[in-house]
Amino acid sequence: MSMKINRYNQFINEEFFKKIFNNSKKKNKTTKLSRVDSCFVNILDFLSENDVYNWNQFLKMSQFDRDVIDKLIDSEVNNMSELKEVRFKLKLELGDRKQLMEYKDELESEEEYEKCALIVKKLSQK
Repeated sequence: MSMKINRYNQFINEEFFKKIFNNSKKKNKTTKLSRVDSCFVNILDFLSENDVYNWNQFLKMSQFDRDVIDKLIDSEVNNMSELKEVRFKLKLELGDRKQLMEYKDELESEEEYEKCALIVKKLSQK
């Protein structure tokens, strides 16, 4: 008998949190990044070079800066799933506490519980 999961709190369990929070494996520098991770890193580098350090600054960028980010995305992302993953990583990195809580609620309604757990992890580190 399977139980339908309707809320994030029903999804989490001890084993899942061990997997998420105790992930002590460090990436080897020779490990090749996925396209999504590569795109994310390139965008973060660009943002850093342009003194953009939070989600609000990201949303207020000039059209030129947005075009540069669009080009970075176009060069590495092949489908909507990858684009959503890049957006999630950016929002996770740049969002403040309030924005992340709102985003978690949005993802919870979409039943994206693993992403909710990553947001909870990020919030616990702030």
